[in-house]
Amino acid sequence: MKRILMLISLSGLVVLVGYSIYEYTSFTIVNSERGITDFIQEHLGEQEKTPLLLETYSIEYTNKVVATFEHNENELVAVLFQQGVYGRLKPEKVLLNRSFYSEIIETNKGTIVLFIGENKQTSIKTIETDIVSGGERVKVAIPPQKYFSQIKEMDQVSKIDSKPNYIYRTLKGAISSAVDNMEGMELMFVDEEHHSFLIYSKENSLLKTILGVYHNNDHGFQVTRMEKPNFYQMEEEKNFCFEEKTVKVDTIEHTYIHGLVPEKEEVNKVVLEVQRKEEVIYQISSNVVSNQFLLHISSPELLEGDEKVIKRFHLYDKEGKYIRTELKAS
Repeated sequence: MKRILMLISLSGLVVLVGYSIYEYTSFTIVNSERGITDFIQEHLGEQEKTPLLLETYSIEYTNKVVATFEHNENELVAVLFQQGVYGRLKPEKVLLNRSFYSEIIETNKGTIVLFIGENKQTSIKTIETDIVSGGERVKVAIPPQKYFSQIKEMDQVSKIDSKPNYIYRTLKGAISSAVDNMEGMELMFVDEEHHSFLIYSKENSLLKTILGVYHNNDHGFQVTRMEKPNFYQMEEEKNFCFEEKTVKVDTIEHTYIHGLVPEKEEVNKVVLEVQRKEEVIYQISSNVVSNQFLLHISSPELLEGDEKVIKRFHLYDKEGKYIRTELKAS
């Protein structure tokens, strides 16, 4: 009996020694700010630059530790470590070269999902993630801070091969993310009723305008469509002129009249009056911004037809005084 107990004790000691050797050869990182930072610095090969450790935390009911870093001029890195019995760490996964990460982690208390990301210009309000639950992509509310990290307990989740969709706090934020080259462009008109907008830029006597469509709800703003840019030469003072533009919102096509007014007249408002057989059949107005106006034509068919149609554009100054009328017959 004593012999058996001695053999059991000896076996236990061998296992303990063996595991201790495994721990100290596999779990080589000291669980400290210095130890974790030294690891990521060596991994990134940036010996002359020290990455900024943002936060470290343990994931409850697991042996995992998460660390997030900022490096290389505001790039986000996340590292998933395993923590050994003696508290030291070994890297499990290094997440690089993206602004958003998600990981599904099984625990003895159920499934959790880890979300880590960057909120550029703190303009993102919601992220529609690459995690699916109940047949729908999971949406995560994002705080107004540069970087974020969240853990959510979820059931029946899976990960899909799809980029996250970003939903913004403001329409300007959504437009900035949707336009390839937003530099110098400004938001000019917003048609909240029909979820449309117009942005423009003016550089070297060239006016550029883009008509777009957005969607918004409690989650924020998304740009869903951008038309091709229109360009106007402005080398000389522009006379009154206009053109029709169309944009599709869902399945409905909307018609707009975009126009220019002379700078010297300081026009503040344009009123479109449509006449047929000397009867006014349609009227709409627009404020003038940067010598431009945008009119949404809710009944474009009224501008057409076999009978003579006259468009009268009445111009007013900022005091509401009538300036003159531009007339267009079709």
